[in-house]
Amino acid sequence: MMELVDVACEVVAPAMRAVFKKNEVSAFELSVTDELEGSVALSLTARGETFRDYVVQGFAPQTSVEEWRERLRSNLVDFVAESRFGWGENRDAR
Repeated sequence: MMELVDVACEVVAPAMRAVFKKNEVSAFELSVTDELEGSVALSLTARGETFRDYVVQGFAPQTSVEEWRERLRSNLVDFVAESRFGWGENRDAR
C-alpha cells in the first residue's frame, strides 16, 4: 500500500496541475478508506462542484504510480468537461 503522503505528491498533485487552472480547486481531501482495504479516496471541490474517486485501489497492487496518475488525470479531464464551469472543454492538452 502506498503512503498517503506519497499518493498526494506522486499521484494527486501532478494530475491536478495537469488539468486545473489556477484557483479552480478550492478544497481537496485524501483519506485511507475502510470500504476497499488499502485504497485511497479523493474528494475535490472545483468551482463549487465535487469530484470523488478512489485514486489508489488496494485490490490492484500491481498498478504503478504512473498508471494511477494517468487514470486520475483522465478522470479529472472528464469531470471538467462534464462540469458547469468547464462544459465541453478538452483539458487533455494542458
